[in-house]
Amino acid sequence: MQVKSKNVKRMRQSSCVASEAEVLSSIPGHLVDCYRSGGPLLNSPRRLDVFLSLVRKLEHSAKLDMRLFSTSLLRRFRLDGIEQASNPIETEFVLPYRASAFQFHKYKLLMDLFLPSQNLLEMDESLTLVERCLLHKLLSSTVQPWERGDENLTCPLSAQQRENMSTDSSGRIHSRCPIEDGVIQTDWGPVAVGTIIAAIAASLESQRVSLTDIFSANIYKSEVSQPMIDRALADWEKQVENPNENNNNANFEMLASATDQLNISNILVATVVGDLAEVVVNQGPRVGASAQLMTVGSNNRWNDTLLPRDFYLLPQNSNDWQFTDAEILAGVDGLILASYVPSWIELRRSFRLSQVLDSYYSNDGVSFGSEVRACNRLALYNRVLNNTILASETLRFAQVLSLTQNTVYIPLEEMRRMSDAAVTAFIDYVPSVLRKYQRNCVSVDSVPVVDLIVATDSSWREYDVEQFLSWMSGALELDASRSTLGVVHGNTGRWVAPPAHNITALFTHIANYTDPWPNRLNVPNVLTTVNQHLRNQTLQDINAKASAGRSTVILILSPTDQPSGNEIERSRTIMHSIRSSFFDAYFAYAAQDLTNFQNINNEYLDYSEMFITLPSTCVQDVASAINTFMIKNDIPKRIFGAACPSNGTTFYQIEYEDSVMAKTKRGYRIHPFYLRQQPLIRVQFRNSNYGTILVCMFRGAEATQSCQLIGERNIHTFNLTAPCPSPDFCPPAHFVVTATTTLNACAHADCRTPNQVDYYIQHSGLRCLPLLGSGAAPSNHWKRKLALLQQRLRGATVARLTPDQKVACSNHVGVKEISFSPFCLSLYFPKYETFKLHPANVQFANYVREFYVRIHQIWAHPKVRYDHLDLSIEAADCT
Repeated sequence: MQVKSKNVKRMRQSSCVASEAEVLSSIPGHLVDCYRSGGPLLNSPRRLDVFLSLVRKLEHSAKLDMRLFSTSLLRRFRLDGIEQASNPIETEFVLPYRASAFQFHKYKLLMDLFLPSQNLLEMDESLTLVERCLLHKLLSSTVQPWERGDENLTCPLSAQQRENMSTDSSGRIHSRCPIEDGVIQTDWGPVAVGTIIAAIAASLESQRVSLTDIFSANIYKSEVSQPMIDRALADWEKQVENPNENNNNANFEMLASATDQLNISNILVATVVGDLAEVVVNQGPRVGASAQLMTVGSNNRWNDTLLPRDFYLLPQNSNDWQFTDAEILAGVDGLILASYVPSWIELRRSFRLSQVLDSYYSNDGVSFGSEVRACNRLALYNRVLNNTILASETLRFAQVLSLTQNTVYIPLEEMRRMSDAAVTAFIDYVPSVLRKYQRNCVSVDSVPVVDLIVATDSSWREYDVEQFLSWMSGALELDASRSTLGVVHGNTGRWVAPPAHNITALFTHIANYTDPWPNRLNVPNVLTTVNQHLRNQTLQDINAKASAGRSTVILILSPTDQPSGNEIERSRTIMHSIRSSFFDAYFAYAAQDLTNFQNINNEYLDYSEMFITLPSTCVQDVASAINTFMIKNDIPKRIFGAACPSNGTTFYQIEYEDSVMAKTKRGYRIHPFYLRQQPLIRVQFRNSNYGTILVCMFRGAEATQSCQLIGERNIHTFNLTAPCPSPDFCPPAHFVVTATTTLNACAHADCRTPNQVDYYIQHSGLRCLPLLGSGAAPSNHWKRKLALLQQRLRGATVARLTPDQKVACSNHVGVKEISFSPFCLSLYFPKYETFKLHPANVQFANYVREFYVRIHQIWAHPKVRYDHLDLSIEAADCT
């Protein structure tokens, strides 16, 4: 391996190699529940973002540096080679699982001799049982070899092929597409993430372990007979004394000291050398020293690219899966990161494991070295791997591994020939697998940070919904961006999965949901649940003194179902209640026919609705349309006013803390409701000390924006004087924040990456939200509005009213009486429908405005034909 000079000084020779805690083959006590009765259902996608969400939770609770955390993570959750007994019989005292497959032997040597460490993650209450078991499965390399019963669907074969399927001595059939565990999906191919963690851990405690120390360690001698150890030592002593004899690498070996010839790098053991040694030990004695006959790599595929849960191996040569594609990619990535992470840690001690992986598997790369990223893997590969060193180190570790697995001693010269063959097979194969998963670096759009609620019709089965949610959670970068995702039953309106930041929690709720999935779409039921959710969220914001936050997006997916006319009318009523109280809710309707959905709201036209035409019911097509017209729609966060005073209580707000990463932007919107009737509004942006931000404000067209560059620890205030030119024209105020420079200094627990730049938003002068009380008395403006309402009702008598007064008016349409109170407004039309404007206890001025708008919509309704119109507005009627 080629290592930077700075790292050479860090690499040390080990004299004490035994670990304090020996790795055992039995299932450790804290993981037993992951296997008892088959363990909990782990239905979350096996994806990088899911893995990182679990790691972040542990990092936040453990508060360890990367060196201690990475080794503790391996010791706590990784155990390679676990397999089920061929005749599984489980009792209270017997668990038919243990680490008995070939992967265990390499892992045991790695953790016992090359990464000696303690487990400092004994307390992991931050994770649920499902999360602990999922993390264990994602980290632990093994293959499930036995036939499962689903092979006719996952990997069908002809009858003749089936007759040739192998069995073991118990008669149990080997699957023709076994499942490889310990693999996660990334945009740059499948990787065995446990290998990458081990490489990083080894680089932060890099050492070369001598063969003599390994052979003399009690923990090793307890597994290997002394005569075999003695023969191995004799062979190596002869090698040191006669380096040129039968040695194809003589020129290299002559340049190295005799002591160095007997050392093995723990970084290489953790990555490619460890897996190559498995090829040598498990295939060499059977196929001989032939690179053409040795199997390196694998034919593989995910069960589903949208919902990757199982990674199938399609072996060409029986059970030769010692070095799969996922392990090759992880080995290369591990070597790349091991070459850079130690120097990054010197620059920023707070650099975390999740940040390294999140940055490396991104288009932007690591902030300390943007060229270090998975999309640049092909170029980086040749920098970190020396073929000559690879051959010599593979030989040494293959000898060590062979003694623990084989009962017959393989002479060193024969081991050398098999090792050279395995290395040749690897060198020939690795370029093709790197090209296969190569994906160029591209610039990506900023991802909206939202609270997303999804409801579906009868078009999709449960699995289809899970596919879509898996894709959506990845598209929103759910955990990393702190968005939330929830699911409402499209028919009943009940929660299938309440909003969650965590993908694992979302899929756990879905797994526990036992009611039938929707057989139709009932929009009113969905909107009723949304209305209550928005009310609860607003109350939480008031209690938290929030001044800004995520916008809520309601996505109604109805590829085939259409709401009835009656449902549309009911939906309009509920939508009016939502729109008149919760101004930052966005509605996205996705259907093949959008006609009826476009009639749900024709009253509040504030650009907070999206109508997405779907080409088909196929999940992939729907996801593509949603990505184009919703995810990339730059949905802003919301800035809002405080609650209006209620019962003598005044409500305050605190400044809002947010952040933006380099090459991304963050948008905010102030809804016109908070701007109306206000003489002066101030919005202040205060920058932290992590970089420079550019803040732009615009209203209406983005081309008319006003921008201000804000340096570290600086403040700028945007003043909006008389923001509404007239009651009928008041565009929203938009703000966009981008990071122009970054110091890579973000170090607190919520930093996604070091190049994050934090800032704070504070505002004053916004109109208050009348959710909790009657608020201020009506202004003269709204009194005039009510008078104008009378006049516009075709010549009705003009009068000015105060609360609890009534006015009688008569004209050719027979308007009889209008009255109102500060508490509630309702409209009653005999024989047709009742309109109640909720919630109760709201600011009078707000509801006069909404009442004014609503009555004209109803008056224009084609069904409304009366000789006279009765309007009654009473507090007692608001229930």
